[in-house]
Amino acid sequence: MKLLLSLLITLSVVGCHYKAGNTGTGTKLKDTIIKHDTIYITDNKDQHWQDNAGFNLTHEPDRDSIWGKPVSYYLNDPECVSIAFEFYYGYFRPTDNGATDELLKYATTSNKKLRPFYRWCLDKTIEISDGALSEHVGTPAINYVEKYPKEFLEFIDSDTSKTRYDNWTSAIAYSGFDTNNPKDQAQQTKAFLNTMKKNCVNCDAVTLQRIEKLAKDCHE
Repeated sequence: MKLLLSLLITLSVVGCHYKAGNTGTGTKLKDTIIKHDTIYITDNKDQHWQDNAGFNLTHEPDRDSIWGKPVSYYLNDPECVSIAFEFYYGYFRPTDNGATDELLKYATTSNKKLRPFYRWCLDKTIEISDGALSEHVGTPAINYVEKYPKEFLEFIDSDTSKTRYDNWTSAIAYSGFDTNNPKDQAQQTKAFLNTMKKNCVNCDAVTLQRIEKLAKDCHE
């Protein structure tokens, strides 16, 4: 993908304070380069892409909320990565590039405070994924579900639109498994299920049944 524009985004543009160490220095991600406090991204001609996608954001961190907290709760954390800032403000739009992978991998962070924010980034990317972008959402989705199965089910239960479950299972089915080895489908499903069960600490019988259904739905 051609790098059309080097867009310098700093705190003064988005009205937030980047913290030292939010991103690596000089990390090259295909056609995207992230540097400390600076991100160069491909040209985004549609600055209203989040509105068109129905994100319902004001870009006022004290007004917008994610998982019961104002967005400022996450953005003010010194550990919050810069690329997540850019996604929230609409300056970074996930596409078929390495920066998208960089953003979505944070959904599995062990940081309990920031994980809901990163999960939101992944969830919204799944919502808008089609074509080449769909290749990038399956792996971070399955990694999150495997690592935090009970938390994922709570996330599903909070969805009033009732579309999130299908979105995630479809994403995992499309690009979360090794499709080059379809004969191993049963083994992959079994491994997926076993990992979820292992990570579902103190889960009751109903939750375990839901996990079994989830593993099956991700392969259909």
